[in-house]
Amino acid sequence: MKKAILSLAVILINFSVISAQTDGSTSTQQDSVVVIKENNLPKKNNIKFSLTSLIFNNYQFQYERSLTKRIGVVIGYSFIPKGAVLYKSQLSDLTSGSSDTQGMFDNTELGYTAITPEVRFYVGKGYGKGFYIAPFYRNLKYDVTGVRFTYTNQIGGKDNIDMGGKLSANTFGLQFGAQFNLGKHLILDWWIAGAHYGTSQGNFVGVTSRTLTAFEQNELQKELDKIELPLSDVNAKANANGATINISGPWAGVRSGISLGYRF
Repeated sequence: MKKAILSLAVILINFSVISAQTDGSTSTQQDSVVVIKENNLPKKNNIKFSLTSLIFNNYQFQYERSLTKRIGVVIGYSFIPKGAVLYKSQLSDLTSGSSDTQGMFDNTELGYTAITPEVRFYVGKGYGKGFYIAPFYRNLKYDVTGVRFTYTNQIGGKDNIDMGGKLSANTFGLQFGAQFNLGKHLILDWWIAGAHYGTSQGNFVGVTSRTLTAFEQNELQKELDKIELPLSDVNAKANANGATINISGPWAGVRSGISLGYRF
C-alpha cells in the first residue's frame, strides 16, 4: 500500500513539472509572437522639417498620419519671422527697375504665416512611402510695414510716407511628390511640384506726420498710380492724412522642396 501511494505521488509531481514547463514555453512563444507582430506593424506617424525653405528664412513643419495603406492626412505650418526683406535689390528690379522705386524697400519688414492641410494618396508602397498625389488647401497671411513712397511737397522738396498692412490669400492646389526611407526612422519627402490658385485681399495704410495740402495729395497720388500688380485690382487713394491701398485679385504659387523627417 505504501509503495502504491509513493508511486502515485511521484507521478503527480512529474506531471506538475511537465505542465509548468509546457505553460512557460507557451507563454514565451506567445510573447515572442507579440513582439514580432509589433515590430512588423507599419509606422503611421511622421514629423518633417523643410530644408530648402531655409534659403528664404522660411520655417516649414509638417505632421503626417496614415489613415490606411494608401491614404494619409497632413497638416503643415510655415512662417517667416517679421524682419527685413531678403533680396531687396531683386525686389526693386521686379517692380520696375526705375529710379522711382529706389529705396522703396530699404526699411520694409515682412512677416508671413501659412497653414496647409492636405490629403495624400500613395500609389507606391503605401503607409507614407512612395509616390503620392495630394490635393491641398492653403491659407496664408503677410504682414508688411515700411514700404516707402516719395512725393514732392509744397515747397518743391521731397517727403516720404511709409505704408503698411496685411494681405491674406486662400488657394487650392494639387501636389505631386515622393517620400523615401533613409533608415529605420528617418525619411525624405520630396515635393516635386504643387501648383495652387485662389484669391487674395490686402489693405495697407500710410499716415503722415502733418496734414497734406491739395498739391501734395495730388503728387502722392501720382506715385500711388504707378503701382502695377498683374491681374489684381489696386485701389490707391491719397488723402489729407496720408494714403490707403486696397488690393484684391487672384493669387497663385508653386510648392516645391525637400523635407527631412522622423517616422514613428
